[in-house]
Amino acid sequence: MSRHLEPYRTAIRMHGAGFEALLWHSKASQTRRFEAIASMVDLHGRVVADLGCGAADLRGWLVEQGIRPAKYLGVEAIDELFSVSRRKTEGVNDPPCEIVHADFVQDPGLLERLVDDRRADVLLFSGSLNTLSETMAMRVLDRAWRAIGLVARGVLVFNFLSNRRADAFGRDGPTHRFRTMRVLEWALQRTPLVAFRHDYLGDHDATIAMRVATTSDLQLP
Repeated sequence: MSRHLEPYRTAIRMHGAGFEALLWHSKASQTRRFEAIASMVDLHGRVVADLGCGAADLRGWLVEQGIRPAKYLGVEAIDELFSVSRRKTEGVNDPPCEIVHADFVQDPGLLERLVDDRRADVLLFSGSLNTLSETMAMRVLDRAWRAIGLVARGVLVFNFLSNRRADAFGRDGPTHRFRTMRVLEWALQRTPLVAFRHDYLGDHDATIAMRVATTSDLQLP
């Protein structure tokens, strides 16, 4: 099992496969991240791959907001959380759901299969990059962008802990902060269609949404 999953395994041993195992600071901070994503990307009618879905909380939140993806694909590597998310979505058809037991770090071909075989047109990481080093996270994001890059209107959206926080280092336990401006520049080097938010949790967090550009997108009105 990937080293980045061990903090979640430790939390499960201590608290069980409940909310505490997801390593969110609170329900409120989880919700604010979801709100930021939904403000930047229209997920209605999309095939959304939620990478590191945990207990599939995003699916429930989207339904509460009246946002209906064409399909929700939850991807989870940890056995206990996979079982929870599968139970929560079993038989659910509004939207249709599928929970995939896989590790997006250890399985380099996973993201391409989600796009090619399951027709995902949004690859989404919410909180699931936080226990990766910046170097490893950027490798994952590189793979994700390559996978979604051939999809018309394809979107990659992800959040991460920002190093713009004044007391950013040494206080985050098993999680890692990334150099925010470096990540933003990485995104802009790949597409001009980049949305960026840093305003929803003070200076704690950032979200980037990257859309595949078409010829019409690059033309001035």
